[in-house]
Amino acid sequence: LTVGSDMACGKMTAGILMVHEARRRGIRADFVATGQVGITIWGSGVPVDAVKIDYACGAVEAAVMAVHENRLIVIEGQGSIIHPGSSATLPLIRGSCPTHLVLCHRSGVERLPQHEWISIPPLRDIGRLYEHISGACGALPSARTVALSLNTELLTEDEALQAITQAERDTGLPATDPV
Repeated sequence: LTVGSDMACGKMTAGILMVHEARRRGIRADFVATGQVGITIWGSGVPVDAVKIDYACGAVEAAVMAVHENRLIVIEGQGSIIHPGSSATLPLIRGSCPTHLVLCHRSGVERLPQHEWISIPPLRDIGRLYEHISGACGALPSARTVALSLNTELLTEDEALQAITQAERDTGLPATDPV
């Protein structure tokens, strides 16, 4: 499951590019789109924000189960657990029961753009928060944050390379800008 530090930070793009790379390497992989743009690009999925909240977990689960056989499944994340306007993140976590998380972040952004009073916590802390939530704080097996996908479009090439290196140092996780 791709998860994010904010809305519109590259979760869909990272997910689609991971599936394309996996397939290029001969790995059976599929993408579960969960937003209208992802569905338009991929051709299938579940528009989780258009599903009544009571049924969203089940809709996500059904979409995952439809492609589950012997393959890597990359699920498009929506929103952010720290964004006050995000209602799709929890149903995605509960419905997909992810084993691994890829944390997506827009480098150079320290506060939520539409909510300047909310600081984006360190990436390591956001990853841990998603892990705790995925495991219902110990009631279920937790997903593991395994990588960072950085959107560096606001940075110069040198700044982008420095941001990637710094993110790896700060978290101990591999990081890249997939674009």
